[in-house]
Parts: sequence; structure tokens; C-alpha cells
Amino acid sequence: MKITRGGRLTGDLTEDVARLTSSAEHDPYIADAVVEINLAHVLALVKGGYLSGEEGRWLASALGELHGKALTVPPDMEDIHMVIEEEVTKKVGPDLGGKLHTGKSRNDQVATAVRMRLRDFLIEILSEVNSLQAALFRKASGAAEVVMPGFTHLQHAQPVTAGHYLLAYFDMFGRDFQRIRECFARVNLSPMGAAALAGTGFRVNRDLTASYLGFDGLVENTIDAVSSRDFAIEAVSALSIMMAQVSRISEEIVIWSSQEFGYLDLPDDHSSTSSIMPQKKNPVTAEVLRAKSADVFGELTAMVCIMKGLPLAYNLDMQEVTAHLWRACEMSSLSLRVLADLVDKLKFNEARLSDAVRRDSSVATELADTLVREGGMTFRKAHQVVGSLVKDLSAAGSSLTEEDPAKLAEMISAASGKSLPADSLRAAVDPARNVNVRATTGGPSSSEVKRVLAERSRALSSQEAALSGIKIILAKSAESMQSELSAL
Repeated sequence: MKITRGGRLTGDLTEDVARLTSSAEHDPYIADAVVEINLAHVLALVKGGYLSGEEGRWLASALGELHGKALTVPPDMEDIHMVIEEEVTKKVGPDLGGKLHTGKSRNDQVATAVRMRLRDFLIEILSEVNSLQAALFRKASGAAEVVMPGFTHLQHAQPVTAGHYLLAYFDMFGRDFQRIRECFARVNLSPMGAAALAGTGFRVNRDLTASYLGFDGLVENTIDAVSSRDFAIEAVSALSIMMAQVSRISEEIVIWSSQEFGYLDLPDDHSSTSSIMPQKKNPVTAEVLRAKSADVFGELTAMVCIMKGLPLAYNLDMQEVTAHLWRACEMSSLSLRVLADLVDKLKFNEARLSDAVRRDSSVATELADTLVREGGMTFRKAHQVVGSLVKDLSAAGSSLTEEDPAKLAEMISAASGKSLPADSLRAAVDPARNVNVRATTGGPSSSEVKRVLAERSRALSSQEAALSGIKIILAKSAESMQSELSAL
């Protein structure tokens, strides 16, 4: 290996050892971040008096030529850090190139680069979450009055609306947005200046370097700065929670698009057919989304298992954590984009939903409540009476909503001795009224869903503003660093 093996070590690694220990496959993820870190470090060395302005200018010019370039790690190099240092040295010569690494280590440099690349991924994922929520919002707005069965235990429970159902997922993904946003604050702290683990004797201003790179502050303790990867584990933990919810809605899309349910019509561009059965329309996008959540869970498990037994400070095991991190981020981002498109294109089968809720006796709770309010029964007695009614009607192939209210009144009177007017019973077993009478905060009533939609519209705007704010801060930091580099 060039550069690092020439002093303490002789000979070279075997091909298998080099392959085992190399980070070459995943280093391109952080190549640009490493270039930016070196640019910031050059400025810090100039300000500390360790490089002249002219030396800083030459180094910055050489580094600038590498930004955005497709850098790879050749077999005779250890990693992207050494590749960049050697490329710079080729341009400026060994006397000046040899100064680039003054006051820093690959340990603090890689920890910083991983945080910077993860920062970019989290911004991308936050944007994708917002887009998915926007798709759910649009679909919920158009289905606010579409009555459907609500479920517990995958059994019909009480009538709700499709809009109310979709807003539940909107709020779930809203919490994911907040979790990732909060995680971002802990990711966006700079390890630079920690060097290998004990800092550096060169007076390099850590706060200044952090500001150039857009960080909000420092990971202060120098051992902690280079040896911690909890920020990465936290990020993938948040992504795992999010992907569990991706899997849940995907599962329901699979079920609801089946012929037995028929609640949803799948878009053709998210479906496949069979190689042998021409009639098939398979929900393949939802199925694969359901499976991809397991991939992210696996990445998280691997990361925790790698870190759980490591002593302080840096160990090369941590290199393996990063590979799992990138895979989890890429899969999460892709899954969100695909799910948002699928949600946008789904169509509810309103006739099937209406028929399902009419035939299922899910209005039973409201009927029991009516017996309490108007018949003076205890709820437990009302529960028993209505349960018996449902049993008898089901045996006869009918339901509470399908049955004539006058007949219901007779049955209730026979079972309880209580007489209720048919109009009260007609209202009690009407699915739409069942929905609208439940106007408690966050309930499915039309008025409440409209209120929630207005609030969630503002939440989407607030999230978009938060994302824009992050991007503006990072852009200003980059502009500030570039301005100072130009002034060298």
C-alpha cells in the first residue's frame, strides 16, 4: 500500500487481506465530502500559520479539481483518503502535498465524511417523506366522504372514511419526519480536529472548520468524536421505524387489492401479470416494499452487532458499519419514492366499500350507544342485546343496516322490553351517520376530517420550510468557505 506502509511496515498485504480490509467499494459515497474536509482543513492550517497563503492556494486548487470527479480506489491504495492525498501530491509535489495531512487523521476525517454524507441522505429522505405525506394528503382530501369499514383484528369494526384512514398514515409518517429531523441535529456535529483520538498539538480551530463544513457544532470529546457511530445507528433506527410503516401500508394494499376485498384498483405500472395465467394482476410493488423493510431491519441489526463489543477508540470494524448505513439509506429513499407514486395512483372502489359497510353490521356500537342514550339501558346490557341481534341476523343472511328498522324495533323490544322509535334505529344503523356522530377530536366525522386536513396542510408547509432552512444554512456555509478559498 502506498503512503502509509512505507515507514513502520514492510512488504504489502496479500490480495485477500487487501480485499477483506478495503473500503474501496463504498468510499465513492464520501469522496466529495473528503475533498471538502481537506479544503476546510487547508483554510484552518493557513489561519493557524502552518501554511502560507500561497501554499494554501496551491493545495486548494489541486483539491478543487477533484471535487465531483469519479474517484476510485485502486488495488495498491488503502482508501479514498489516501487516493485524494496522492492525487493532490501529484499536482503540487511531495513537499507541499506532504503537508496536507498536518494536524488531522483519517479517523476524524472519515467520521466527519460519514456524517456529511449521511446528512445529505437524511435531507433527501426527509424530502421523500414529505412527498409521501403530500400524496397521502391528496388522496385523503378526495376520500374524506368515502365511508368504509374500519378494522380491528382484520375484522370489520366500525365505519370510518377512507380519508380518515389515510390521515392515520399521514400522521405516522409525520412522526417519522420528526424523528429523522431530530436525528439530523445529532448527526450534524463535527469530529474534525479530534485527529486519531487525542486531538492535535497544532492549533487548528475546530469551531472554524465545523462552520466551513456546515456543522451546527462539535463532537467535543476527541475520543468520542472518532469512536462513536451511534449517530448512524440512530439514523437507521429511525429509518427502520419508518420502513415498518411502509410495510404496513403495503400489506394493506396487497390485501385490499385482492378479489376477496376489492377495495382498491391497482395502477398497471405498479403491477405485474403471470407468465402462465393471463388474468393475473399482481401487487408486486407493494409486495417488494413489504420485503424491503426487512432489508433495512437487517442493516440495523448488523450495525448494532458490529459496534456492541468495540473498545474505544477507532477500530477498523467501524468501516463495515458504514456499508450497512448507505444501503439502509438508499433502500429507504427508493422505497419512499415508489410508495408515494403508488399512493397517488391508487383508486378506491367506492361502490365496493359502501356495499361492505352496509352488509357488515359494523354499526353495532352506535346501536348499542343509542339503546343507552334513548332506552336507558346500561352499556353492558345494550352490548348483549345488540350482540344477540347481530347473531340472529347473520344466521338469516342479513345485517343491522340491511334490516327494516321496524323489525329491529320489534327484536329489541322482545329481547329487552324497551321500545325505541324506528326513526332512532334507522339513524343508529346508518353508516354515514355513524361516521359523523363521532366528532371527537381526531375522529372520522366529516367536520373533524376537514379540520385535520387544514392543519395537516400547514404541517406539510412547515416541514418544507424546515427542509429549506437546512439547505440554506448548508449552502451559506459552502459559500463562505469558497469565498475564503478564493481570497487566498
